[in-house]
Amino acid sequence: MKNRFKRIVAIVAILSIFGVTTALIGCNQKYGRNVEYQVEENGEITIVGYTDSTLVHEVVIPDEIDGKPVTKIGAQGIVNAENVYTIRIGKNVKEIDTWGFTNLVGLGADEYGKNGQGFVVDPENPYFTAVDGVLFNKDMTELLYYPIRKGCDIDNKMNVESYATYTIPDTVKKIRGKAFYHCYYLEKVIIPEGVEHIGEMAFFKCNMMESPVLPETVKTIGKDAFAYCENEKFTTINIPQAVETIGDFAFYNCRAITTINVYGKTEAQVEALQDAGTWGKKWYPTDNGRKIKTYEIKYL
Repeated sequence: MKNRFKRIVAIVAILSIFGVTTALIGCNQKYGRNVEYQVEENGEITIVGYTDSTLVHEVVIPDEIDGKPVTKIGAQGIVNAENVYTIRIGKNVKEIDTWGFTNLVGLGADEYGKNGQGFVVDPENPYFTAVDGVLFNKDMTELLYYPIRKGCDIDNKMNVESYATYTIPDTVKKIRGKAFYHCYYLEKVIIPEGVEHIGEMAFFKCNMMESPVLPETVKTIGKDAFAYCENEKFTTINIPQAVETIGDFAFYNCRAITTINVYGKTEAQVEALQDAGTWGKKWYPTDNGRKIKTYEIKYL
């Protein structure tokens, strides 16, 4: 009788442990003071949230939590954290959502307004790397994130003394969606030959950026790619002949544009592409969605 009772107790204990473990799958849990994570069904961990703090300037994404590998940064991983200057990414991270590291207005700087570290990736990570604080895939064919405060000079009263210029490495083939999202302090970006894809919202609200020169290799320009680039020096866009697709509102609210040069296509061909949905119905500059009468499209 006693042995039977012991067996029942043991079974209940095992089931209780299993129930707790099952309940934890998919539920938000805390790592340290600021990072939130979930345990996925495969036993791997996804970073799903972050609570900003004025006292914490560096976030570490560890290799493991409780013996489980941290493999993914989710859609709201580390976002809207104005006091984070450096993010360290562990060796097991293999997936980063395009919204995973957005709106980090202090990333790449320190409390004195000088250049900080931005992204730092464990050299053993086989999927990602960082160069001068900018995040890439491992072979640097895709640029994932540019730190918002990188390269600019801001004093301790938040006065901007100089804006940033950045030259994208010539290994890059793709600028991922939201790569330069809300990079307010980026004045000039040099896009090299070889870049083929500019993702959705890649330069969204880079509102100090001058007109970029798109290389002849560009094939796709994503939806809202340059939306809200409202600098008065953002005046000209050249659409290379190789461009096959342009998303809706690619140049939304780019009000200073006076000239668009479309190479290798006639007006009739562009209209056909729009009718086919290959080029967005409103790929051209608009003012809150309305046509702007002060610019000219040239078909060359």
